[in-house]
Amino acid sequence: MTDTYKMFCKQALINLGYMSSCINQRFIKENNLDMIQLPFPITCYNADGTTNKNGSVMEVVKMNMTIGGH
Repeated sequence: MTDTYKMFCKQALINLGYMSSCINQRFIKENNLDMIQLPFPITCYNADGTTNKNGSVMEVVKMNMTIGGH
């Protein structure tokens, strides 16, 4: 995987109490971001404990985020 140094200026809701975040699949496709296949699926759960209807996470996108200049 090669860093493309693409830059985006977007508004986002950030969950500061978790170690990872989700990104919209449409955003990935529209911006031609590289996805990395996971060695095993990660099951997604809703707040009520049920599994998410969209299924497991099978791929990830690595990116660095700058928030307020930090």
